[in-house]
Amino acid sequence: MSTGNRLYYPKTHIVNNLYTSGKEWMYEDGTEYMGYYHRYIDGIRMSGAVFEKGYSKKLIPYKDYVRQPDTIVYDGLKARKEYFTPLQSYPIPNEDDYAEGKILRYFIKRRNYSTYQDIVEINKPQYRAWQKRRSGIDETLYDAISLDWKLTGPLHDEVDGLNTTYGVYDTNFRVVKLWDTKFSGLLNFLTDYTELSIYSPYVDKKYKELFG
Repeated sequence: MSTGNRLYYPKTHIVNNLYTSGKEWMYEDGTEYMGYYHRYIDGIRMSGAVFEKGYSKKLIPYKDYVRQPDTIVYDGLKARKEYFTPLQSYPIPNEDDYAEGKILRYFIKRRNYSTYQDIVEINKPQYRAWQKRRSGIDETLYDAISLDWKLTGPLHDEVDGLNTTYGVYDTNFRVVKLWDTKFSGLLNFLTDYTELSIYSPYVDKKYKELFG
């Protein structure tokens, strides 16, 4: 499968059957898109519920270029709301994060949507943009959270008498389960509780040796 960004995406890195009713995405030629689309882990979005070679086209955040002549002057004078659509951003912890043992992760989704398929992981600048009222990311349209993600420590909780050393897997599971009550769908979206940690097979070996 080719999308112009990567040669191949595993099924777990693709979210199919998403839908937009408009004012959210458009083709690269500026044509507004309405209907089903799908999203890849790196933030690329394409038309169609699933990828179809020769038919699926890349989508970009919607911008309203059409303005009525009699409103141009008024629009130029009034304070405008400048919003943009959140884009997928996958975190990459550094040595300082592993030394601290945790990292902040940020997630966003359309309000009143309960499906995990609508959740997108974003970065700190986008989260800050969501926190700004009337600019950045529309806080009336989107809900967002930040949570601590444990990177180091034992894999599971270890109890020694009255002392408990909290494990990576168990801690992250508890955090996700707690937030799922307020941010519905997160429990289905985050299922790998060792992700990014020293127990992940994708983490640099030097971090495992330093902090394992």
